[in-house]
Amino acid sequence: MKFRPCPPIAAFAIAAASSLLFANLSVAAEPLNVLLVDGQNNHKWQETTPLIRATLESGGFAKVTVLTAPGKGEDKSDFAPKFTDYDVVVSNYNGEAWSRSTEESFEAYVSGGGGFVSVHAADNSFPKWTAYNRMIGLGGWGGRNEKDGPYVRWKEDQKKFTRDMSKGGGGQHGKRVPFMMVVRDDSHPITAGLPSSFMQVADELYGKLRGPAENMHVLATAYSNPATGGTGEHEPILMTVHYGNGRVFHTTLGHDVAAMKGLAFQTTLRRGTEWAATGKVSLDSVSSEKMGDDDAAQGEPAEAAQAEGDSADQADAGVNFDAAPDLKAEGWVSLFDGKSLDGWNRKNGTAQYRVEEGSIVGKTSEGSPNSFLCSDNNYGNFELTFEVNVDNGLNSGVQIRSQSREKGGRVFGPQVEIESAPGEAGYLYSEATGRGWITKEQPVKDAYKNGQYNRYLVRAHGNRFQVWIGDQKITDIEDPESSTEGFLGLQVHGIKAGTGPYEVRWRDIQIRELN
Repeated sequence: MKFRPCPPIAAFAIAAASSLLFANLSVAAEPLNVLLVDGQNNHKWQETTPLIRATLESGGFAKVTVLTAPGKGEDKSDFAPKFTDYDVVVSNYNGEAWSRSTEESFEAYVSGGGGFVSVHAADNSFPKWTAYNRMIGLGGWGGRNEKDGPYVRWKEDQKKFTRDMSKGGGGQHGKRVPFMMVVRDDSHPITAGLPSSFMQVADELYGKLRGPAENMHVLATAYSNPATGGTGEHEPILMTVHYGNGRVFHTTLGHDVAAMKGLAFQTTLRRGTEWAATGKVSLDSVSSEKMGDDDAAQGEPAEAAQAEGDSADQADAGVNFDAAPDLKAEGWVSLFDGKSLDGWNRKNGTAQYRVEEGSIVGKTSEGSPNSFLCSDNNYGNFELTFEVNVDNGLNSGVQIRSQSREKGGRVFGPQVEIESAPGEAGYLYSEATGRGWITKEQPVKDAYKNGQYNRYLVRAHGNRFQVWIGDQKITDIEDPESSTEGFLGLQVHGIKAGTGPYEVRWRDIQIRELN
């Protein structure tokens, strides 16, 4: 197979015509079904995965399932994702090899027509996996050298891409600085409708990548400036690869949280992911006023849809953020019938849940990790209310917009804290993500009334979260890193040996979904 530095004239004409068509369409009615894989990376994947997710889920563009692979040195024999359940797989993984059966499953998925997106250091992964290197086209580090394939660069004086088979290692970057990206094919669906050049915020500019470069097409490059430790070459930044019947989008952008807040990263990730999944791009054009070559534009990932001007409206219309949710308003639906646990399922841990006197009662289990009774349904924008009575000494909470990892069902996501006073009741904690408290400032410690039921009122809309206990507002923050959709979960916290047992009781659990 041969590297194609630019498509034939006929392909250019077809792509140009299709770009004019797709550039003016709004987001598809059905969101893309995305599997996002993480678990190992020499970069801070615990911080960047939520941003990738928020970028893709912005405006209802995609529904993202995060799957965390086993850690370094752990058994990977049971890590066997069902790739065919998804439109596209996005990798934020750079770590140890998977089992051969999982590799074969992934090869079959992509070659059979599945979509794949490699983000930043994912192209450092699997240097010895031949099929993977053919999928990504070019890779870095991991002992890669001239035996793995050429360096591919744009030569400005020749106005073309060249293949350099000289000896040398694969993978290099200079200092993290803002840099200009230049579109080399403005007719491809991913880059059609983008400015001809635009700035990315400070990021690692990968250079000296090398690999098979088969069926690979470079969409955009950036000059790696020797003054900041670069190669002095125009290096590939955005690439597409055809692997069998599958489509691969490879972006070297996205080193860290700051880099992922660059609109160049967010916009190209969304467009590239849709192309990998469907072969076309339905997102609106992005003007040079929003993403130009004067300044490196940035924004919150959860608001990525706004840069495109797509049809998903994140405005606050119809929601009165100055007042607590109105329990007399229309649309409230009960999530607990007072008699059974219908509509709920348990994840993680061994705490016991039962129904007693119109309440769901969670009882601690000594030696158990945190346990969760989770709603069968997922919710996006909503108002939630419940009453809760927790034993003194027990920490508890209600998960909102949460997810679970496949292995062990570990629940993660925003948690509304429940704790007897003095404590952090009413603040938001990011369960099992490594982020800790989402609500950084916690001046109120006595809103919760011990020994009795307390009324909670919660609002989640876009990336804004509000929490009241009784008539006292405790939390009012914006958090673009958390998911925009997920299940609810009633937590019974794990306890130390020789303590407890403790109980927590919930009743009158209602939700009102918002636009």
